[in-house]
Amino acid sequence: MFAKLKKKIAEEAAIAPRPGGATRIPRSVSKESVTSVGADSGDDFASDGSSSREDLSSQLLRRNEQIRKLEAKLSDYAEQVRNLQKIKEKLEIALEKHQDSSMKKFQEQNEAYQANRAKMAEGMALALEKKDQEWREKLVHLEKEKEMLSAQLQEMREQSLNLFQKRDEIDELEGFQQQELAKVKHMLLKKEESLSRAEQELEACRQELTHAKKELQVTSNLSLVLSNEVEELRQQHSELEAQRDELVAAEANAENKITALEQIGQELQTFIQHLSADLQNVIDEKNKLIEHLQEKVSSLEKRLEGNFSGDEHVWELLKEKTALEQKLDDTRQQLLTARTNHAETVNLLETQVFPPPSSTHSVGLALLLHTEFSPLKLSSRETVSVEIAKALEETRKQREELQQQVRLLLEPLDYLLCSLPLKVLALEAARAFNKHLYPPEDSEMEQNGEVAAGDIFQLQKDNRDLEQQISEKNKMIKQLQQRMAELKKTLQKELKIRPDNEIPEVREKPNSEVPNAAMTVTNNSDLNDSREINFEYLKHVVLKFMSCRESEAFHLIKAVSVLLNFSQEEENMLKETLEYKMSWFGSKPSPKGSIRPSISNPRTAWS
Repeated sequence: MFAKLKKKIAEEAAIAPRPGGATRIPRSVSKESVTSVGADSGDDFASDGSSSREDLSSQLLRRNEQIRKLEAKLSDYAEQVRNLQKIKEKLEIALEKHQDSSMKKFQEQNEAYQANRAKMAEGMALALEKKDQEWREKLVHLEKEKEMLSAQLQEMREQSLNLFQKRDEIDELEGFQQQELAKVKHMLLKKEESLSRAEQELEACRQELTHAKKELQVTSNLSLVLSNEVEELRQQHSELEAQRDELVAAEANAENKITALEQIGQELQTFIQHLSADLQNVIDEKNKLIEHLQEKVSSLEKRLEGNFSGDEHVWELLKEKTALEQKLDDTRQQLLTARTNHAETVNLLETQVFPPPSSTHSVGLALLLHTEFSPLKLSSRETVSVEIAKALEETRKQREELQQQVRLLLEPLDYLLCSLPLKVLALEAARAFNKHLYPPEDSEMEQNGEVAAGDIFQLQKDNRDLEQQISEKNKMIKQLQQRMAELKKTLQKELKIRPDNEIPEVREKPNSEVPNAAMTVTNNSDLNDSREINFEYLKHVVLKFMSCRESEAFHLIKAVSVLLNFSQEEENMLKETLEYKMSWFGSKPSPKGSIRPSISNPRTAWS
């Protein structure tokens, strides 16, 4: 602007020369100095008489005002620079103080870590001492068992009669002891290996701890996204706890139902035993009475044949015979009513244990129980009671397996639920420690965002794995429930197994001309039917015993021993053989010389 003004003044001066005749050369304009501009403008103003002085004075005033403003701004800038210098000094002092305090805190935390490390070492030493004490106690227990086994060996030596059997038993017991000692040595070696693994894991944990401390200096506070994910995990934790409570409640209900069924089955067995005893007594009395009456009838018939001439004596004998026949009919009627009452009570108990699906099933079950508890089929009732006991034992075993599987399902879930709040607390503590040590910056926030995203992805992956495991366990529980239902159905079907062609009971009529031969024929036919029933049941039990697994066959030993009239030694030998097949270590039981078919002391016939 000054240059244009100077050029304009110079042009006017060149057009209008001064009176002296000599032209004035315009001075060069300096942009940096304001005073030189004022002097040049003053010279130009003096040289140019035609330009207006008012314009020049106004321009000079404007320039002076601008100069004053610039000087004021310059003084403000200088004041700001001085203030910034003071602030810089204060910040340097505060930074030194903060560094000193952070170093002190770091030293304190290092000392605390050293103390915790010493405590952990002491705890591990105490744990090792406890393990050593436990193993010593186990060794003492094994020594006691060894002493007990030696005492049993001495008793067997005193009781045995054959020297070769003594030597065989001593060899077997010594082999068993050696196997037990080998088991103990093997277990000790395994425990030593596990102890070395634990020491290696402890060393690895220490290395991970040092590595985590190094990484702790790099990481800082987590973002808000991680806190939201933690909240979601807490909600999932509460949902998992609710699911676990539901599973526990379902398990408790199943246990209550099973115990109730077992109690009802036991009550049914005791009631059946009482009724069978009463019925047997009634049958014995009836048979005795029938035999006595038959003897009287035969004697009276002989007397009638010998003394047919006396009419009055004959009429008295006929009256006595009719009275005795009437009494026999009354006793038979009482026996039939007792049988019907017995069948009705058993039917009610069976409906309480197993509810019938339809009316036809209830009628069939009533007929089945009526025929089952007839006086000529007591042995079949005993076999059915053995089958009921076996079925109850199988259901109890299934319940124990189900409880064990539910316990195995709940153990990892409880471990994860317990470890989740610990991880959250550790994460919050690390966040607070990082926030206290290092103030957040832009670059650190970006890095923390990447770390938080990685942690969130890992947590989501773990959550999906847990949900998949829970779904698999639920499927397994459903399969076990279906298997229990199938076992109950098979138990009901086995209780329904009877011969198709059963001879209906014929009510005896008061007829003096029925011979004894017909009664013996009917008794023999019923006896043959009951033997056929027991033979079919024996065949079914033996086939099932030979085709099932060892654990299932172990529960059928009692039924097989009852049906085949095994002695106690034979039953024990069968149990030992199955235990040998199921065990990993153990010697094969050799058949004893004293075990032979029990002819001298037979049991009651199962037919």
